[in-house]
Amino acid sequence: MLDGSTHRPLRVALVNMPFSSARFPSIQIGLLQSILAKHGIPATAHYLNLEYGARIGWKKYEALSDNTLCFAGDWLFSRAAFRERAPDGKPYLQRFGKRLSRKGAEWLWHQREEDIPAFLEGCLTSVPWHHYDVVGFSSVFVQNCAALAMARLLKERHPRVITVFGGANFEDEMGLEYVRALPWIDYGVLGEADETFPALLERLAAGDKVVAMPGIAHKKGEEVDFGGPPPLVRDLDNLPIPNYDDFFAAGARLRMPSTMVANGIQLPYESARGCWWGEKHHCTFCGLNALGMGYRSKSAPRILHEIEELAHRYRTRYLGAVDNIMDHQHIEEVFGVLAEKHTDYQFFYEVKANLRRDQLQILAQGGIRRVQPGIESLNTHILKLMKKGISAIKNVRFMKWASHYGIKVSWNMLLGFPGETREDYESQVQLVKMLPHLQPPMGAFRISLERFSPNYTKAAEMGFDNVRPFEAYAYIYPQEIDKRRIAYFFEYDTQATLPDSAYAPLRTEIVRWQKRWREGAKPYLTYAVEGDRLTIFDGRSPDAAQLHHFDSHAARIYEFCGSTDRSVANIVAHLQQSLAEIDGDTVADVLKRFTALGLMFEEEGNFLSLALPKKPKSAKPA
Repeated sequence: MLDGSTHRPLRVALVNMPFSSARFPSIQIGLLQSILAKHGIPATAHYLNLEYGARIGWKKYEALSDNTLCFAGDWLFSRAAFRERAPDGKPYLQRFGKRLSRKGAEWLWHQREEDIPAFLEGCLTSVPWHHYDVVGFSSVFVQNCAALAMARLLKERHPRVITVFGGANFEDEMGLEYVRALPWIDYGVLGEADETFPALLERLAAGDKVVAMPGIAHKKGEEVDFGGPPPLVRDLDNLPIPNYDDFFAAGARLRMPSTMVANGIQLPYESARGCWWGEKHHCTFCGLNALGMGYRSKSAPRILHEIEELAHRYRTRYLGAVDNIMDHQHIEEVFGVLAEKHTDYQFFYEVKANLRRDQLQILAQGGIRRVQPGIESLNTHILKLMKKGISAIKNVRFMKWASHYGIKVSWNMLLGFPGETREDYESQVQLVKMLPHLQPPMGAFRISLERFSPNYTKAAEMGFDNVRPFEAYAYIYPQEIDKRRIAYFFEYDTQATLPDSAYAPLRTEIVRWQKRWREGAKPYLTYAVEGDRLTIFDGRSPDAAQLHHFDSHAARIYEFCGSTDRSVANIVAHLQQSLAEIDGDTVADVLKRFTALGLMFEEEGNFLSLALPKKPKSAKPA
């Protein structure tokens, strides 16, 4: 391996292979590059994914990067990675190529058989790999086979180079199996690499044996030496700011389109790790966080400094948090501060949908423009089966106020939870018909079993039988790799969920909803109060808009049920502060009129107004 007598720092390359999106740099590589610099270890990042994007065209590359469900990216590189041991490639196209045109399938075959080997050969000759001691590969989503193919070629041409793999595809036994089966992987870094990777490099530089190191796996004879999972990084403030210089240098050299650079590059940053909700109640379908569920977050001053530093260094205002869930303390302490400074940053975040109206307003004023709130269903019974810790009416509340404050919501409907009923989906169909003015989901999908999720780890108890790796793995990986050990996605049989026919009406309604948002003027439902009169402007129907007029009692009730859902008792108590004669029967009659017109959503005796306050024509987005 290395001559440890020199005790010089190792020269390290960090490689990002296809199909990692070209829309943002790798935070894993950017952070490790900065961490190694703190240890005095020089590291260079090579964004070979951008090289391939420039080669095949950026639009086509992004489409392949987004297609993670059928593992198209891994299939494309599997022949280069496993050669004669790779499964025949044509059955994959027969099984999964239905969504592609004939021309598309032919192009994919040409890429796999001819162009990708040429691309990899170009990668070998365009970088002076012999200058490096260690080459580290990040493997996330469908960049696994591309990384394996490149590492194999490197070991053949430069046997002295040490290859190290890490990332989500190497968590737990997945990484152990790759290290066991593939001799061109020298070391696997399993779990958080912030401390273990530099420790590995320092031990290698000193010429010491790597034995039983936490988080490090390597082949030892016919066995795999693994020192167990590494400790979680607790002090996130002590981590450096990611270095994305090499990403932007590669983008400039490859002449990445100005539209992508100016509007599409989103800088990843991190303000927290783990999931504070999952620590208490792990959502049954979620496999995120693997073994690192423990929640840790950075301090507000550190986050503000990191945002300012990244935006200034890379001259961008688009930033995306890689957190799985927002720390609610950051709403006031980070985004409240940004709102007061009137910055022009634009952020993406994953949040929990229990945020209130005032919290969403602060986030919007602080620059949040897109969120992924994990809505997943508009039925409370199904949400309880998921252990989401939220109700349908709170999900609708979130959608309503996010829309009002100009925050785009990325969400899906999830189907197929053991214990669900037909009534659960029939009620959602009726609710969806009331919500065309709010942003539709991207689709409705049966859940897959994800490794590390309770649905997988307790499959029999949860109602899933015959659990097996998703079939695409068999079309990609050779027989000597145990698919059950490397799979993240699994298929299953179950008698505890509904047939697909039960979901058809909901799916049909969602398609209508999506179509209306894509074509022509978007549906609307707004209201205004002038004096004692409430007017609701209802443009949800594609046929004709309607106006609804109500008196003063109705106006007060509707506004009071706008910010959040209220019970009849809440409403009566509120109105009696100024109207002593109001009673429950009067309130109930008004609520009945609103719900009959679909202007309110009622759930278990609580009522939420669905119309958004009408904005003045001169009003600007929050």
